[in-house]
Amino acid sequence: MNTALLADDEPLLLDELRALLQEAWPALEIVACAENGAQARRLIDELKPDIVFLDIRMPGMTGLELARLVPPGTQLVFVTAHAEYALDAFEHAAVDYLRKPVTPARLAVTVQRLQQRLCALSGTNKPLRFVQAWIGHSMRVVEVEHIAALRSELRYTRALSFDGDSLLLRTPLSELLRQLDSDLFWQVHRGCVINARAIERIERREDGELMVHVHGQSAALPVSRTHRGRFRGM
Repeated sequence: MNTALLADDEPLLLDELRALLQEAWPALEIVACAENGAQARRLIDELKPDIVFLDIRMPGMTGLELARLVPPGTQLVFVTAHAEYALDAFEHAAVDYLRKPVTPARLAVTVQRLQQRLCALSGTNKPLRFVQAWIGHSMRVVEVEHIAALRSELRYTRALSFDGDSLLLRTPLSELLRQLDSDLFWQVHRGCVINARAIERIERREDGELMVHVHGQSAALPVSRTHRGRFRGM
């Protein structure tokens, strides 16, 4: 079980963040809440939590000052109403930077990033089984095996299901690739990955272009020269 400490000098916001976290990540143990930087430092030294959620503006010691003192390997998430501190936060290797008021959908993204980071650090990086995906403002938990293809959309990823649904994952494709089962998910292009079980047929056109037809998708997907070796002999 992973542990977390929350630090914020506004008690109401602290309680709200705690409640949102308990809903988004029931298995996370919140070991303590601190109302200022000095208290947070003492509790971090004493309890050694895996994750620390830090408000940036706190009396006595700011979140950024405190971040320099936390033990190596502690995952940091900054929570603030002030966007101007974002660059400083990521210079402290923060996993994420949450703007107040924190919403359940945005916190779900943070939770997913934390789980991925902690899993990688633990050396038990099993293939990803579930992802959080959005259709409009509605979030779904989707089993990875039910995704037919994944396409990069800058900082996000478009997931195409076997049923033809189009879902948005708020994680870059490059980050997802490291967690997918490489025996099942094949990269066919720099910005595209397909589920091998979703392949209906492979077409070689007169110009030599290799196209893959995927279940549930009307348009065929091109295979780049770099990744054609995967289909040799098919």
